Amino acid sequence: MPPVAAPDLHPLVRRLSEAGAWPAVETLEDAAHLDARDHLLFLPSHGKAHLESPDIAVVLPELVKALGGSEAIGIAIAGPKAESALRETLSLALPAIVVLRAGQPVGAIARMRDWDEYLDKLRVLLAAPSAATH
Repeated sequence: MPPVAAPDLHPLVRRLSEAGAWPAVETLEDAAHLDARDHLLFLPSHGKAHLESPDIAVVLPELVKALGGSEAIGIAIAGPKAESALRETLSLALPAIVVLRAGQPVGAIARMRDWDEYLDKLRVLLAAPSAATH
């Protein structure tokens, strides 16, 4: 997937997207094309600079390492359309991290959090059964 084309993003977020480190999810349909791992989808607050977005961009790869590494969990970045759709569907404040499983949202964490709070909440979301197993 190509990088998110978003000149309004903070340089730390844009650099990771442009470097190809994180696949872009431009629409919710694109999420279905991510590999089989669970993914942390970063909604960086397109169109409105947010002071927490660069902090989350720095912390996100470290969270993945602490939660089992990139073999188990992927990272992707939402484009403006996907971000808008998920923000509306999940009633999220931005920036946010959405846990995706098989391209579907399992849950989300809005705004910057303390390290332990991120780990606790993400562990719960990653352990949650998928909607397909209900």
